[in-house]
Amino acid sequence: LEILRDCSFVQKYVHISSSMVYGDFYKFPNPENAPKNPKEIYGSMKLSSEYIVRGYSKMHNINSVIIRPSAVYGPTDNNFRVIQKLLSMAMTGKQIVANNPNNNFLDFTNVKDTALGITLATIKKTKNLETFNITYGKSNSLIKVLDIIKKLVGKIDVKINKDNSFYPKRGSLDIRKAKKILGYNPSYNLEKGIKEYYDYLKFIENYEG
Repeated sequence: LEILRDCSFVQKYVHISSSMVYGDFYKFPNPENAPKNPKEIYGSMKLSSEYIVRGYSKMHNINSVIIRPSAVYGPTDNNFRVIQKLLSMAMTGKQIVANNPNNNFLDFTNVKDTALGITLATIKKTKNLETFNITYGKSNSLIKVLDIIKKLVGKIDVKINKDNSFYPKRGSLDIRKAKKILGYNPSYNLEKGIKEYYDYLKFIENYEG
């Protein structure tokens, strides 16, 4: 942002925040104007970054847009997020520790849909500091993720743990604004996305092997 304020050629800055800024969801689906009360450090840092973007944008006239992804997964996303972690452990025969999987819901979003949302937020005309949820728009439980992985991998070893009280209660995010203003339309449901990710990880494993 210090650099951007002196770059007159930059037409728009797209800031990647996170749905973790909301903390516990109070609405289902959760809209962009829902309360922001993060429960852990990552969400707190992401919310802080949004405030910094807003300050710079107003003070230095930087045209900005903020997007909030959720539970991203898929080919080339190698940050060891939850689905990659579960797939990798299942494929190597390691025990999976799942926290309250029947009641732990996330709006899992394929990386290609996330990339689509980022692209649209970049090229479409938006108001300054407009904020969008860029997710699939429908939550799924961890137990459903595990069921899909089991169908792909075969037998898996799962240990069920009690839910972590520090982890926020989450679910579906409201993506109607992104659909209306950006023309955003995610296309990867969980079954399709995990199958593609599984095939990708198998390819990488065979290539490296």
